[in-house]
Amino acid sequence: MNIALLLLFLVFCNSSHSSGLITNVTTRPDVLNIGSIFTFDSVIGKIAKLAISTAVEDVNSNPNILNGTKLSLKLHNTKSSDFLGIVEALQFMENDTVAIIGPQFSATAHVISHIANELQVPMLSFAATDPTLSPVQYPFFVRTTRSDLFQMTAVVDLVVYYEWRDVIAIYVDDDFGRNAIASLGDKLAEKRCKISYKVPLTPTATKDEIRKALISVAAMESRILILHIYTSWGLQVLEEAHEQKMMDSGYVWIATDWFSTILDTDPSLPLVATNNIQGVLTLRMYTPDSQLKMDFKSRWSNLTRTRRLLNDTSLGLNTYGLYAYDSVLLLAQAIESFFANGGNLSFSNDTNLRELSGGKLNLDALNIFNGGRKLLKSISEVNITGLTGLMKFDADGNLLNPTFEVINVIGTGTRTIGYWSNFSGLNVLPPEKLQMKLQINDPSAGAQKLYSVIWPGQTTQKPRGWAFPDNGRKLRIGVPNRVSYHEFVGVKGTDFTGYCIEVFQAALNELPYGVPFKYVSFGDGTKNPENNDLLHRIQIGEFDGIVGDITITTNRTKMVDFTQPYIESGLVVVAPVRKMNSSAWAFLRPFTPMMWGVTCVFFLVVGAVVWILERRTNEDFRGPPRRQFVTIVWFSFSTLFFSQKEKTGSTLGRFVLILWLFVVLILNSSYIASLTSILTVEQLSSPVKGIESLATSTDPIGFLRGSFAEAYLTNELNIHHSRLFPLNSPEEYEKALKNGPSAGGVAAVIDERAYMELFLASRCGYSIVGQEFTKMGWGFAFPRDSPLAIDMSTAILKLSENGILQKIHDKWLMKSACSAEGAKQAVDRLQLKSFWGLFLLSGIACFLALILHVLRMVRQYYRHVDSDIESSQSTRRLKSFVSFVNKREQEVKSRSKRRRTENKASSKIVHDQECSSSDGFMAIMGEQFTMNITWLLLLMVLFSGCASHGATTNTSRRPEIVNVGAMLAYNSIVGKVAKLALEAAVADVNSDPSILNGTKMVVTMQNSNFSGFLGIIEALRFMEKDTVAIIGPQNAVTAHVISHIANELQTPLLSFAVTDPTLSSLQFPYFVRTTQNDLFQMAAIADMIDYYGWKEVIAIYVDDGYGRNGIAALGDFLAEKRSKISYKAPLVLDPTRNNITDLLVKVSLTESRIIVLHVYPGWGTDVFSVAKYLGMMGTGFVWIATHWLSTYTDTTIPLPMSTMDNIQGVLTLRMYTPDTEPKRKFVSRWSNLTSGNQMGLNAYCLYAYDTVWLLARALDAFFDQGGNISFSNDSRLTQMRKGELNLDSLSIFDGGSLLLRNIFGVDMNGTTGAVKYTPGRDLIHPSFEIINVIGTGVRRIGYWSNHSGLSAEPPETFYTSPPNRSSSNQSLYSVIWPGETTQTPRGWVFPNNGKHLRIAVPNRASFREFISYTQSNDMYTGYCIDVFTAALNLLPYAVPYKFFHIGNGKRNPRITDLVHTIETGEYDAVVGDIAIITNRTKMADFTQPYIESGLVVVAPVKTTLNSNPWAFLRPFNRMMWLVTASFFLIVGTVVWILEHRLNDEFRGPPRKQVVTILWFSFSTWFFAHRENTVSTLGRLVLIIWLFVVLIINSSYTASLTSILTVQKLSSSIKGIETLLESKDPIGYQQGSFAKYYLIDELHIDKSRLVPLIMPEDYVRALKAGPHKEGGVAAVIDERAYMELFLSSRCDFSIVGQEFTRTGWGFAFARDSPLSVDLSTALLKLSENGDLQRIHDKWLLKSPCTSQGSNLDVDRLELKSFSALFALCGAACVVALIIYFSMMCYQFTKKYTDGLSSSGSSTSRRLQTFLTFVDEKEEVQSRSKRRSMERMSNRSVGEDDLTNSSKRRHIDPSGSNRSLGNGNNA
Repeated sequence: MNIALLLLFLVFCNSSHSSGLITNVTTRPDVLNIGSIFTFDSVIGKIAKLAISTAVEDVNSNPNILNGTKLSLKLHNTKSSDFLGIVEALQFMENDTVAIIGPQFSATAHVISHIANELQVPMLSFAATDPTLSPVQYPFFVRTTRSDLFQMTAVVDLVVYYEWRDVIAIYVDDDFGRNAIASLGDKLAEKRCKISYKVPLTPTATKDEIRKALISVAAMESRILILHIYTSWGLQVLEEAHEQKMMDSGYVWIATDWFSTILDTDPSLPLVATNNIQGVLTLRMYTPDSQLKMDFKSRWSNLTRTRRLLNDTSLGLNTYGLYAYDSVLLLAQAIESFFANGGNLSFSNDTNLRELSGGKLNLDALNIFNGGRKLLKSISEVNITGLTGLMKFDADGNLLNPTFEVINVIGTGTRTIGYWSNFSGLNVLPPEKLQMKLQINDPSAGAQKLYSVIWPGQTTQKPRGWAFPDNGRKLRIGVPNRVSYHEFVGVKGTDFTGYCIEVFQAALNELPYGVPFKYVSFGDGTKNPENNDLLHRIQIGEFDGIVGDITITTNRTKMVDFTQPYIESGLVVVAPVRKMNSSAWAFLRPFTPMMWGVTCVFFLVVGAVVWILERRTNEDFRGPPRRQFVTIVWFSFSTLFFSQKEKTGSTLGRFVLILWLFVVLILNSSYIASLTSILTVEQLSSPVKGIESLATSTDPIGFLRGSFAEAYLTNELNIHHSRLFPLNSPEEYEKALKNGPSAGGVAAVIDERAYMELFLASRCGYSIVGQEFTKMGWGFAFPRDSPLAIDMSTAILKLSENGILQKIHDKWLMKSACSAEGAKQAVDRLQLKSFWGLFLLSGIACFLALILHVLRMVRQYYRHVDSDIESSQSTRRLKSFVSFVNKREQEVKSRSKRRRTENKASSKIVHDQECSSSDGFMAIMGEQFTMNITWLLLLMVLFSGCASHGATTNTSRRPEIVNVGAMLAYNSIVGKVAKLALEAAVADVNSDPSILNGTKMVVTMQNSNFSGFLGIIEALRFMEKDTVAIIGPQNAVTAHVISHIANELQTPLLSFAVTDPTLSSLQFPYFVRTTQNDLFQMAAIADMIDYYGWKEVIAIYVDDGYGRNGIAALGDFLAEKRSKISYKAPLVLDPTRNNITDLLVKVSLTESRIIVLHVYPGWGTDVFSVAKYLGMMGTGFVWIATHWLSTYTDTTIPLPMSTMDNIQGVLTLRMYTPDTEPKRKFVSRWSNLTSGNQMGLNAYCLYAYDTVWLLARALDAFFDQGGNISFSNDSRLTQMRKGELNLDSLSIFDGGSLLLRNIFGVDMNGTTGAVKYTPGRDLIHPSFEIINVIGTGVRRIGYWSNHSGLSAEPPETFYTSPPNRSSSNQSLYSVIWPGETTQTPRGWVFPNNGKHLRIAVPNRASFREFISYTQSNDMYTGYCIDVFTAALNLLPYAVPYKFFHIGNGKRNPRITDLVHTIETGEYDAVVGDIAIITNRTKMADFTQPYIESGLVVVAPVKTTLNSNPWAFLRPFNRMMWLVTASFFLIVGTVVWILEHRLNDEFRGPPRKQVVTILWFSFSTWFFAHRENTVSTLGRLVLIIWLFVVLIINSSYTASLTSILTVQKLSSSIKGIETLLESKDPIGYQQGSFAKYYLIDELHIDKSRLVPLIMPEDYVRALKAGPHKEGGVAAVIDERAYMELFLSSRCDFSIVGQEFTRTGWGFAFARDSPLSVDLSTALLKLSENGDLQRIHDKWLLKSPCTSQGSNLDVDRLELKSFSALFALCGAACVVALIIYFSMMCYQFTKKYTDGLSSSGSSTSRRLQTFLTFVDEKEEVQSRSKRRSMERMSNRSVGEDDLTNSSKRRHIDPSGSNRSLGNGNNA
């Protein structure tokens, strides 16, 4: 036969060389062999078997198809075994099979496709739907069914159609399940949806495994379950779900087409399993109705009749049966074309198998089909119509027009609710009918539409898509157990109270569903817990939410999701303050010391000048020198009070005086004005002026323990950690602030405003200094992507809109503040403490004057008294002294003058006395504030020990040798060093008698050359040689293939180089990975990307299992960190330079500049070469290569300079192997092992070396436990003895399972460090070095381990400490990036072809400071635009965008309509003054608010004064009034004492002197006293007292000024409540949400609402008032607008409280990542102060302070003084009444008799009375004379003095001159 085939081949070759048309000169064969592989007893297999057999019969019976050639079909049952699939495929190849139909399973197709590729036999699969089975990797694989790529697209469209966002994927954990779900994830990501939870099930899942999986699913939030499993046990999942109550209302089950296949195959299933499958949605591959299909269906019942008779069961026809039938037709048509085009059947030996010949396996029987490629081409060109419709392939090898039916299981049957196709999406019309409508341009054809669905639970209401797990477990809400500020959060046992708790519960009550929850306290209550630690509990799953005083910061948003903030609370600085107006010496503060000095000097200078000008002509300025000096001083300082008594007569003197008095007036006015500000305006002084002064100082700073302030101060403001002191409570705040920095306290406390306002409410010695330097808020925290975060945000907005949020705030946080009305009264009223210095000064002056006066009197008394009196008794002496003091001093001097002359007394008494006074003060000393922080380090001691297996007896003798296989790619970078390492390890093991105790290890190496087929063959060859283990393979694809063989024959497969994470021990139990898993490498890369703040990466990878699965793991890790792979760029195996160039050109056109390269080291550097050529290795790019690059650089010695130039700045990873003694020894041997070849040592080499030792130790333990090397035949192979391959020579290793256990039980130290396995069968301590390529070498910048994350220190230094992966502990050294820059690249650029984000911007007519559009230059400006662009600049990726203005600029567009355009897809975002309200959150996602702006009421106001009839008493408190009055009397008495002996004006009868004292003392208040003081002491006391009176008057005036001129704004409208009660019209801004809020929420009639556009419209409507047309009583609008409006309009004001608490945000499409990332950027803007600067740039206007508006305010009204006028008027009336009563009494007494006797008329009497009143009264003079007669001890001189004093009282000027003359005399 071989000779015949050879002849045929030669004929074919000759014919192919002939020119012209190809002529088939050979006769067609009578029979063609085709094979078919599937599982006969499966749901699909039993239908396919019948369909295929029928199709072959139909083809053979149709002479028009193969023209007489018959198809010989051989069916092989794989029994769901991939190993059997391999064996059966090989058997087909020895039988000259031209094509294989099958296999059924995708995993089997992956395996045997390598055989089909090698032997060039087309393989047509009607059931393998895995999308990664592509013709690029498997060119001889032909899919004759629909790819799961399309099915997953249909599922995604379903999810999007029903507006779900998160799904749970339950799938089989093999290539079929994993790759389809990977496609689902990619498609969901395109729609901004995601798989929130993946549940892999083993291919042979048990009921117990299914139950555990579903229990874990029930604990998740999402209720959308995608079920992608096998038909063989898929129903068990639904059955178990029904038992777990997971088929009830609220759940959504979407099963892929496996379920419709079961339903079609077993039509009775809905009747049997009705409850288990009700409401399920499933897909069915759509096959259009045709006559051919109908005819085949009618035949089907006949075909299955025998089965029905035998099994009493019907066998329905499923779509896979139809595709199986059509596969035969398609193959027959292709074979016909093959022969028609000159194809010949010929086979030849495979040259790759010649090296493997020999042995029991007859590999020479495997032949290559020489016509395979031509037949494959014929298959791809087939164009027929079969049972399934059109059978034609596109360029990608997929059948055209992929379409699916969407089916709903209802009752006892199913119902088609619509269709999906790749060209029209979802529709209720079949694709062919829809196509007809599209051709006639029917507008309804393109709409996405499905019929209604009966969901699980027998409901037609669309499920929400998520819920809280109904499994008895309540939502665990963590609550910080605070030690302070319990008003926010209070924890007492099981009672949780406070503002935050009540807001949370109120928000929960707004949700449309129940949320079972329980509070769990966190912390011991002795110190405030760390909020970051609390949030970390959400990350690790300990809590499901956090409720408390949790500030939303940038770093925290990376850990959890937050709600919208429910309270604003940025950081502020609180410091001790001193009230400047409470000092006892505050009266000195208006003038500086220099000013006081110059003023005093000028008083004296002016007095001296006036004295010089007046002394020659004016007697008032003459006299003895002493008197003249006193006169100068008295005159000069008395001008301060305008009370100078000395008259000026000269012109020059008067000129000087009048100018000086004008100066004094100005000085007085200025002094009073300054004192007004000082005494009545509360001024707070602190050395700390704000955060700027703190940052530049070195003083200690306090902060609340557990808050984010510490991290912010150290990280953002770069304040050294040693300056920060943690404090726990307000009491500690107060103590630390009181102590100050010098006594162990702090200079200031930095904390959030919410805390500080509560702290300052009852502590008035402290104040907020400077501005709030961050703008943040508090929110509730939930796990990442929890739907509760969104719904609770909506609920919080609702609370704000209905006023409940404000009520809760007022309940808990509205405390009596230091600035309340009562406190303000105390500020306005001057207290005694403000003036005790003045009174002290006046009192000291009085006291000293009295002392000096008494001493002087005593001295004069002893000088002038008679000697007999000196010797008299003390009583008489005292009486004499009192009489002496009372005498006039002139009289005493005259009498004593004679005595001095006679005695010639020369003695002189000098008495000097100095008195000093000092201010007392009280030093307040507090205990030094010290805080000792004690950290208890919990040392975890890791005990490790070897498990004792007990005493075992090796009853068997150890073999002399053990056979071990090794599979390598000799010519690869890894293979050539691994070969040397393996050889060295085998030699070391065999030379060590302690290892195998004399048994030698024989390792047979085979070169697989990266071929899956050769890997299969080599593995089979090893199995026939009694091999106990295989080391290798090196390639992940090969490992996937031969792992099936290893599993079947129970031979451990130890791979030192395969890192594919999907090679798990669950699917491949005999696969042992002796290197690091790519799962950890991808986690390291994700951590690096997160560390540098990038969000999007591009993945370039090899398009095989190694590349795809590694990148899939990377995508999962990035998703956990809110990052993503924005573009996947697969490269074909062994790409050409053109392939690489085409791919990199596409990459360069994308936005991201972060490129992860996951390829093979053999050609990976070619990618960098092309990238260098395309300019992609320059500044801005980031290249992160997986460890293939470090393997290349470590192995290739020396590296070509061109290669080094191409990879400058690249980051790569290297598997970390610690520096151990075994490693050092092996490294030192390496040069000898390489025999002089320049070959470096890479990590794979070390792992290969350790693999041999690992196997040796496992074998040693295996023999110690009695293990025997024995093999037995595989019973499944005995059935395949027929044929030439001799497959029955393959044997099962009986001790394989024991050896496997011993391998995983090894615990040793090797060249790679500790070699030990985790329960998950990965090596312990996975870690990597992070390397930066620099110059001519590399530099390590850090490490990554799963224990500590990124660190600059080796991982082993952290193993003794608990794991810590927090962001604060992540660190790396600096990097030299591509382009030789050290600046971290941004990670993205604006692409040349990127799609621009379409952003709608309102074209406003008013308030254009917020946002405005200028048409002339197409410019968008304003506050909102600046905030948006600043936030975009902080994003770590590009956002190409374009603004589109909405509106004509004449009317404000309706904002809700703008937001709706996002929902309709017209725009991608809206930027502007967009208030975040409940209704709008249903249309779009919003960022965190960037400005607060709730609704307020603005109304016209009138300015009123703070006045009442008794306001004049308020400047002084009661004590001040009493003390002031007392001092008036005291000073008057003192002056009287000092003056009455010298001054006639202070002499007279006692009654007169008392009156004089009272009159004089109180008249000084008004500087109206006319009594002249002549004594020096009297003048001294008086001048000081007058100064005190001036200060008191000024202070009184200043305080009264403040009281009477502080304006109050009044309005008839007090707030929203007033408007609700009235019927007056209300204005609102046209286009805002206020209209609908007032109508829908406050139920205000629409007719009352007046739309207004411009601020001028506001003014006009408000001024018009509610009673004029177009007028309004008030305007309701957002605070942001109104603050801008009121900044220049002082006739209006905000009245009442802000009755909603909302903010403005940017709107994006639902679940857009931009809303999350921009929220983070806005927080960053707030933290760094840029948000405040933008606000000040646009919105900081000059406040309302126009001059005109204050004129009315500054004028005092009559009512302010009505009580004074009433008091004065009452005094006048009472005085007049008394006076006229006395007059009447005296008149009657004097004229009664005369008038009565004369009988005068009334007019005569009245005239007489008026004359009497007008007469001068003499009564007083007469009574005084009678009084003097009775006083016998008074002299005549005294009477004359009295009369003289009386005359001076009548004529003060005259008396002054007389006194002056007397003195001169």
